Amino acid sequence: MLFRSVAAREAEVAPRIDGLLLKIDFTAGQLVKEGDLLFEFGTRDKELTQALAKAALEQAEAQLRLSEAKLTNAQTLQRRNVASRTQLLEAQAQRDIAAAKMKDADANVQLAELALSQMKLYAPISGIISRPFIREGAYITKEARDQSRLAIIAQLDPIQVVGQVPAAMYFQRGAFLTSIEQVAEKREFGLVLPTGDKYPHNGRAVAGSYAFDPATQTIEVTVEFANPDYLLRPGLNVTLSLVPVR
Repeated sequence: MLFRSVAAREAEVAPRIDGLLLKIDFTAGQLVKEGDLLFEFGTRDKELTQALAKAALEQAEAQLRLSEAKLTNAQTLQRRNVASRTQLLEAQAQRDIAAAKMKDADANVQLAELALSQMKLYAPISGIISRPFIREGAYITKEARDQSRLAIIAQLDPIQVVGQVPAAMYFQRGAFLTSIEQVAEKREFGLVLPTGDKYPHNGRAVAGSYAFDPATQTIEVTVEFANPDYLLRPGLNVTLSLVPVR
């Protein structure tokens, strides 16, 4: 049975906000680990936005402290019957307004910090990375963000092969298997490389179609193999064979 190898998992690295790309920190075909730095964008404008947000937060905190002091004073005067009930309510309202403004300012600081953190993009998964689809010095706009990706990472260990299994092989040995989990438990598969060499690791089914193709009487099966040396790469045609159950 002729199967084709595919990445077990792929992840796109996409821009999140506008920015000038300053540096690409990888080369095409490189093995990257989850969390590795991949792209660096200019941060000067985001740093200024963060500084303004922090200054506004400091101002809001000072205003809250002042309003709390005024409220405490109004409560004292009201207990002594020096201030009216209305004055106390006004002081409470001013304190509540100041507290709300501080929360708003704090949220703006968090948004500014988030925007700043997004000026560096990291690998979401471990795997082999494609070539970068952008050059250093390019400026990413909102329109470009909606339509572009910067790179693709393919997880190759484990790797999967996908192909059509004839009904005769699917029901081989007379065992009636009702789920992909049972197939994985009862069936092992081997691979023969295009060179004719046997692949050193056996695989097990991890996914499959729910129905046979009525024209070919085959069913699609996905088999997963360990690939520690990255010998298998996506797009390779390989031959799948059924291994006797141990």
